[in-house]
Amino acid sequence: MINRLADRIEEALRRDATGRLPALPLPLPEALTPLRLPGLEPVDLNPPASANPRIAVVTALLVPPVALGSCSPTGGGESVDPHPFDCQVLLIKRAERGRHGGQIALPGGKVEGDETSQETAIRELHEELGFHAADPEHEIRFVGSHDAAYVPASNFLVQVLVAVAPQTPQITPDPREVAETLGAELGLFDPRHEVHVVDSEEQGQLLRYGVIPVTGERRVWGLTARLLCELASRLAQV
Repeated sequence: MINRLADRIEEALRRDATGRLPALPLPLPEALTPLRLPGLEPVDLNPPASANPRIAVVTALLVPPVALGSCSPTGGGESVDPHPFDCQVLLIKRAERGRHGGQIALPGGKVEGDETSQETAIRELHEELGFHAADPEHEIRFVGSHDAAYVPASNFLVQVLVAVAPQTPQITPDPREVAETLGAELGLFDPRHEVHVVDSEEQGQLLRYGVIPVTGERRVWGLTARLLCELASRLAQV
């Protein structure tokens, strides 16, 4: 069941002989490109030649389609053979500190030393959420990755690893880094859906950007929204 799902996702994220992913099957909404106000100038999401960005890794962990919000400290959930859009992706609300405090995001952080991307992902999941993704008892399978995305505000190049688990691991968030955890169906990020647009001041800049409501008043925007819409685009026909 869960292995069939993982196989299908892995195939959709398979790279060619040159290491490239196929073109996105569905285009991303234009609203996910932030605009500077008042002139509506698009924010350049490509790293400048002189950027020398730091490297970070985040994990999109997909779990079976159980009740929305199952990504909680209680864990749980029964395995079925769903479409990826029916699965939930594990999200965190960052603690109210630092540049990205209070934002809904994928768990992860910067690469340390000579770590591989997967080693970084495993370490960050343990540090932030208290479980060992490499422990066989969790049956977590890493199935592919996105191309890295640049974050101009922090000069980070962020890679997304995609993983599948038969159920939500037992979670013990570190309150210094994570205020809460939640699950959101990947189908919410279907790029064919309309994206809400808001104007807001972020880190000293007045911006217009797209936001995606996930549960209650919680909403996803910025890099996380863009990365999850890209993943949904790639998995729409799986």
